[in-house]
Amino acid sequence: MTFDPQRYRAHLAPLELSREQEDQLLFDLWKLAEGLVDKELVSPTYPLQFTNVCQAFAAVEEAIAVESNTTPNEKEEV
Repeated sequence: MTFDPQRYRAHLAPLELSREQEDQLLFDLWKLAEGLVDKELVSPTYPLQFTNVCQAFAAVEEAIAVESNTTPNEKEEV
C-alpha cells in the first residue's frame, strides 16, 4: 500500500490543523499501522504493540469527536 494523505485528510478537518500538521499526524498514524502489520507478519505475538496502536488511533478519534462537538463560541473561549 502507498501512503496517500489525501484519502484521510477529511477525517481530520474538525481538528482545524495546518496542512503540515495534518500531514505529520497522518504520516505518524500510517507508520504505526504499517509497523504493526510488519511485526504481525513476522511474529503474531505482539498484543502489547497492537494495544498501543489502538490507543493512539482511539486518542485521535476522540480528539476529532470532541472538536466536532465544540461550538464556535466554545472554541474562542479556550
